[in-house]
Amino acid sequence: MTSLKTILVFLIIILSGNINAQANYDTAKMFTAFQRQTEIWKSAYNSGNAQNLAPLYTDDARYLSSHVSGLELVGREKVIANFQNGMKMGGHIDSLEIISMNASSDLVTLLCRYQATNSGQTVIGRNLLVLKKVNGSWLIAIHMTVV
Repeated sequence: MTSLKTILVFLIIILSGNINAQANYDTAKMFTAFQRQTEIWKSAYNSGNAQNLAPLYTDDARYLSSHVSGLELVGREKVIANFQNGMKMGGHIDSLEIISMNASSDLVTLLCRYQATNSGQTVIGRNLLVLKKVNGSWLIAIHMTVV
């Protein structure tokens, strides 16, 4: 019975440490930083050169969309090539805003709302972005788009 008490006390200490570590995040500061990063993404896309997006994605990035064959692209080069095709077709991101954010020590999820114009048609959709901390920088590991 004593070893069970010891284990329970140990688990409570560990769990309370995790809760305190998460509470120490300055979520407002992180949110502001990710708002800036989404503006960087939007400017890079609207530049017409998809290579400007490359530094924002992990090497093994995944893009999920009904607009791509097989619904998924894997690898930064394929993701960037897909965005270049969209740019060539006249795609433009009019607005991009974060609706919600969830953060942990090395992963962040952002739910975003966007408005885009493509060939004169305006659409409103959602992005789900999963960012991963790589060498101190937050990079997009998964990018899902729903129109």
